[in-house]
Order: sequence, then C-alpha cells, then structure tokens
Amino acid sequence: MVTGYYGGMNLMIIECDICAAFVEADVAGFYEYLRQNDKPSGRYVLLKCRKCGSPILVNQKNIGNMCQGDIWDTPVRLFPSTEIYINPNAPKTIRNSYGEAVRCFRINAYTATAIMCRKTLEGICDYHGIKEGNLVLSLKKMNELGFIDNRLFEWADVLRLAGNEAAHDIKISVSRNDARDMIDFTNAILDYLFSYRDKFEKFKERRENRNLTE
Repeated sequence: MVTGYYGGMNLMIIECDICAAFVEADVAGFYEYLRQNDKPSGRYVLLKCRKCGSPILVNQKNIGNMCQGDIWDTPVRLFPSTEIYINPNAPKTIRNSYGEAVRCFRINAYTATAIMCRKTLEGICDYHGIKEGNLVLSLKKMNELGFIDNRLFEWADVLRLAGNEAAHDIKISVSRNDARDMIDFTNAILDYLFSYRDKFEKFKERRENRNLTE
C-alpha cells in the first residue's frame, strides 16, 4: 500500500521505488469499474513519476455513496509491486499503522518497526471491539472468541512482547531479521483476519447451499 492524494484530476503524490521518495506523479490514464456484488466500485490509475519518468499503477476503492458522491480511498500500488504486501481489505487505520511499520523497516529503523507492529495489533483488537485493559488480555479475548486460533495467538503474543521490549528496554536492539519476521507475522495475521477467514466462511456457505439444492 502507498499513501497519496489527487491534487486535482491530473496529479497524485505517491511513493516511487526508483526515486525512493514521495513524488509528484502525472495521471496518464485511468479505468473506472462499477460495484459487483459485495465488491465496491473503484478505478485503476496509471501514473508517471515526474522525477524519473517511471510508470506506477495503483488501484483505489470508491468508499463514497449516493449522498456523498465519489470518495476515493488510499491508493494501493499494483506496479511496481511492493516488496512487502499490505492487505487492502484491512481497515484504513490498521493499514496505516502497518504501513508505517513497513516504512520504518525500509529505512532500517528496526526498533520502530517492532513498536509499530505492536501498535497494529492494538488496532486489530480495537477494530473487533475488544478492550481488556492491556494488549495481552485483549489478545487472549480474541483467542477465546475465536477471532484467532492458538497458533496466531502465539504469534501475536510474541509480537506483543517484542514490541514491549523495543519500546521500554533501552538495551534492546532489534535486528533486521527479527524486524522482517515481525513484519511477516503481522501481515499473516492481517491476511487471516481480513481475507482468509471471510473467504473460508463464504466457501462453507456455498457448499451448504449447494448441498441443500442437491
């Protein structure tokens, strides 16, 4: 995921991998598509970096409605593909926290990466309406209610501990390998909660409906 916005219809501020910075990019073209079933409408936007001239392709969901009109969500870069994927189905506040963890990792700020992964977990609990006083109790409640299984709870709890150490122990130095693992484990939790769990439930529902009609 990348952050950006339109400065009018012909310009977007976007992160360019070649320039390793946020740049002004001209809109070279776009394709809009309509809502289909439970998938919102959206658009693909082809951009050209003003600094290096490289192409960038992004996708945006339309989160507006009949009253508000078109409101375009945070753009998700499709090309060049990002080194670290960020699940676009996760709520925006959670994507923002995880996206900051990814940006910290890219600039070798590994302690900050650990802290932002922990903050992402806090956002996940908050999104599910679970506020048990501290993160360890909230994660246990997530596990008890079936939002995460035992293995994901173990991953989340280790991430929580690593984030605590990074935030409070001045002697702790987070290595690149540990920071990358934290990025990957946090991403796996996001994928499970905001993609695979819902996808599996829909799969089961289709099978049940099929069995009823046979």
